[in-house]
Amino acid sequence: PWDLYDSVQRAKPKGGPGATAAGLKLYVRRVFISDDADELLPRYLSFLRGVVDSDSLPLNVNREMLQHHASLRTIKKKLVRKALDAIKKMADDEAACSGDSSSGDDDKEKPTGDACKAFGTFYKEFGRALKLGVLEDDNNRGRLAKLLRFHTSKSPKELTSLTGYVGRMKDGQKSIYWIAGMSQQEVAHSPFAEKLVAEGYEVMYLTDVLDEYVMQQLTEFEDFKFVNIAKEDVDMSPEAEGEVSRRV
Repeated sequence: PWDLYDSVQRAKPKGGPGATAAGLKLYVRRVFISDDADELLPRYLSFLRGVVDSDSLPLNVNREMLQHHASLRTIKKKLVRKALDAIKKMADDEAACSGDSSSGDDDKEKPTGDACKAFGTFYKEFGRALKLGVLEDDNNRGRLAKLLRFHTSKSPKELTSLTGYVGRMKDGQKSIYWIAGMSQQEVAHSPFAEKLVAEGYEVMYLTDVLDEYVMQQLTEFEDFKFVNIAKEDVDMSPEAEGEVSRRV
């Protein structure tokens, strides 16, 4: 839909009342070129602010040249990688603070203070941008999926990761179960969810307008298929757990 993420698609005012701070400022060999180098970032990362200093672009580069210059793809790829690495670092710090880190590096000093809260603060403001990235960035979809957070039947108050969900799965479970609705209360009281929860399975509660579109793109995570329990019959017998059939 055209309004998936209004704050990203909305045009930036150019000066005057309501104008926003520029995104990336572009320099070429320390010579200022532009304060609106939007072409260097994918749409879902347009909230980033910073400076790019390139040695591979000509000093007389303009917007039209920038769009077609051979170096643009390389610069953009490096910027995306650095941005996702920085976001992942915040997520890893949060996991280490909560004792959920899977790095296996027990000797590493655990982060404290603001570092433990940084990812939660970031996700509250820009979590929907990461979801938009899942929809638009095929090359980084797997990395972005690990950064997504959801409420579930076992984590109704605190957001949890897909990695956390997989780590709590029952022995023999082959699918990641989810249900979408207008509110967490609505989906939690769905008979589909209540049935699985009663059997000890965890169900993801998807209440954001983007979530169902995200599921259409992901389809699976770490070899576990996503299953919409409101649209598919789930056979919970031990010999057939995870097998589903489409509801009519």
